Amino acid sequence: MKLSLTTCKNYCLALLSLTLLSGCEDPEREAKIKWREEEVNAKEASIIQRETQILKDKQILESNRLDLMAKLKSIELKEKQVSEELEKNKRLNREFEIKKLRGPIPNISADRVIIVDPASEDVLFEKNPDKRGAIASTTKLLTALLVVEAGDLDQIITVEKSDTQCAPVRLGIKEGEQYTRRQLLTAVLVKSSNDIAQALARDNAGSVEAFVAKMNAKCAELGLKNSHYVNPHGLPSTTGDDPFSTARELSVVARVCDKLPEIREIVKLQSYKFKFPNGKVTDLANTNRVLKSASYCDGMKTGYTNAAGYCLVASGERNGKRRIVVILNDTEGGVWRDAQALLDWALKA
Repeated sequence: MKLSLTTCKNYCLALLSLTLLSGCEDPEREAKIKWREEEVNAKEASIIQRETQILKDKQILESNRLDLMAKLKSIELKEKQVSEELEKNKRLNREFEIKKLRGPIPNISADRVIIVDPASEDVLFEKNPDKRGAIASTTKLLTALLVVEAGDLDQIITVEKSDTQCAPVRLGIKEGEQYTRRQLLTAVLVKSSNDIAQALARDNAGSVEAFVAKMNAKCAELGLKNSHYVNPHGLPSTTGDDPFSTARELSVVARVCDKLPEIREIVKLQSYKFKFPNGKVTDLANTNRVLKSASYCDGMKTGYTNAAGYCLVASGERNGKRRIVVILNDTEGGVWRDAQALLDWALKA
């Protein structure tokens, strides 16, 4: 059992008192008792002094510990600042090297443009990227995305009359004819036929209206707040509720499509032999002219309406680098020139 200092002292004093009571007339005994009492008091003072010193030492150690922690924190902060500064210098040096390799941005006539790196999602160049407007048949990228995500591309589709009731461009499929989803998906991405877009939409969701709801729901899922779809092909609305999107948000759809092998394999085709049920075969040439003029181009989708002008989403790869260019509201001659020049420029570094 451990006794406190006070308890020990009291115990000793009690013994001394008892001794005094039993022999208070003995001077030698009294002197000895007095000496012992003084010894106890001295030891008590010594213990108190040591405890006081220990407390002071602890306070000094705690102060030193806090000081050391503050210094370590200061060192960590400085290391972080140095690291950030080094990264900033590396980035600036890299940007300088890239500018040297790419050279000046080509002159373009398109009104709305963006170039992205689909791997890092970095924007390499932009012009009015958030300006809303029509996007014409580049709408079919979102249509294709929903069709591929639904799967079962070898499922048979029977054409209904409503599928054929749309404005040109039409491939001429007829009510009652049967095709696989893959056939129709390939045709819509290569030749951009509006009747096929409607057939795919109706097959996917039960009706074009239900498919449009899925298109806008997909936009919400992707965080696209400046996009509004009203049909699966991108033609102007007949009710005044016109579709719109931006170059930036269309690039998001394009990036998602670019990750899907089923779409990547189709959009790089320069032509596709479409076989009708009666045995007739039509050679569909890809509407993307840059596929033929630039070996590094491997997709994606063209478009045109009066409101959207000439449009092209172009993808390409060279030396391990991949880029996507979105061009909206360009001229008939300018869209191909701008797309190829921008894609070549972006792939230099």
